Amino acid sequence: MRTEKVWRAIAITLCAAVPVSFYAVGDLTDAFPGVLTLRQDSTEQPAGPRAQGEDYEREDARAVVPTPATSATDAADDSLSNRLAGHAKDPVIAGGLAYSVVDADSGEVIAQRDADTPRPPASTLKLLTASALLRSVDGDSRLRTRAVLEGSTLTLVGEGDMTLTPKRLDALAKDAAELARTNDVTTVDLRLDTSALPGGDNPAWGDNGREGGWVTPTAALAVDEGWLDGEQYGKKSADPEKDAAEEFAARLEKHGVKISGDVRPGRAPQVGGDVQEAITRSAPLREILQHALETSDNTLAELMAHLVARSQGMEATPENAAKAVGAEVRALGKEVGVPAEDLDALVVRDGSGLSTQDRVPPRMLSAILGEVSSGGAPQLEPLLYDVPVAGLSGTLADRFGHEDAAWARGVVRGKTGYLAGTSALAGVTVLPDGRTVAFDIVVHGFDGADADEAKAASDDVAAELVRAS
Repeated sequence: MRTEKVWRAIAITLCAAVPVSFYAVGDLTDAFPGVLTLRQDSTEQPAGPRAQGEDYEREDARAVVPTPATSATDAADDSLSNRLAGHAKDPVIAGGLAYSVVDADSGEVIAQRDADTPRPPASTLKLLTASALLRSVDGDSRLRTRAVLEGSTLTLVGEGDMTLTPKRLDALAKDAAELARTNDVTTVDLRLDTSALPGGDNPAWGDNGREGGWVTPTAALAVDEGWLDGEQYGKKSADPEKDAAEEFAARLEKHGVKISGDVRPGRAPQVGGDVQEAITRSAPLREILQHALETSDNTLAELMAHLVARSQGMEATPENAAKAVGAEVRALGKEVGVPAEDLDALVVRDGSGLSTQDRVPPRMLSAILGEVSSGGAPQLEPLLYDVPVAGLSGTLADRFGHEDAAWARGVVRGKTGYLAGTSALAGVTVLPDGRTVAFDIVVHGFDGADADEAKAASDDVAAELVRAS
């Protein structure tokens, strides 16, 4: 693990000095996304976004608090602290700046400002939802959608796959139609079973919910996440389960099976004997999670939170999803030595960060990311590898483009967040002296009209981390 960390730090440092060739080196060491790797993994992965989880074993816990400076890095750290603090004078920030920067190896807080005050995390909350999922659910597991035939009753069973495509739904309908014909059934009563994941709208979203195009109600099944126009922030289905069932019914009829009456709710019987089923499966959860983090997909993040609740034996409702994520994150925070007051200050009301009621102290999030960066929580490594790279991918592809931040392109990895006067950026990078650091930066209190300037200000603060003094 130590050798891999050294290679990772070298790769990210080289990319700042050798912009033409850095990507191949970074790819080789898994510092950036790509096909090359030093990882020993012989398992062939399906096509699509990649992620990797490993068995988690917590060896120790360290308190995440500032420690007295005792090394040759004193001057560099003092310079960095002063330069970061100087950004509070930026006109758009106007003092509304909080951050925490943690040395991944030592756990030492290198720089901080208002780091213990809980702030709205916006979409950086997805990092905590992801950590809860990776601790609770097997990343290689897949979500099933089933068609269960008993006599002339066919029950469509959703278990949480909101990534159904028309092609996969059609294949399921074709297989179900073949089951019916094999049993001399030409007309079926179609039922819909969504008991595995009740889901629904989360009241905590407020004005940031479905009607604004931000998120689809969490559902036991949905076609294309319930995006009615194919746009991430476009029109969303009010009832994705009903829409999916009606499309399934139409495809059944296309494949020669008639539907008697309307689709009605019902529980599927146990499979066995004369009860048969057809099944379609989603991509592995780790791939779905990678996509959610890279693109900041609210719908998938909420689904992940519901899966955490279900894994803990709770009914998968929005309220229980938030409780389950909060409980798992507090357990993680306690393990890595997050101060008790930060754990008490954590407020989780959803899985995506759309709720303006969510609260996370920057010191807490940076501590968790620092622990992952140190190799202390290998199961959570997707938090490092699945987030966007500044200027290259995901929600950071078009960021860090202005003069004051351009040198950090390809060097900073982070999860973005923007919501109601808050611009957040949390991730990892490498200091000029080679130390890996985790950070959480929150710009807050600005006018909505200054959103672009606030995001650029967040980039400037992160870029300061990789700029030599």
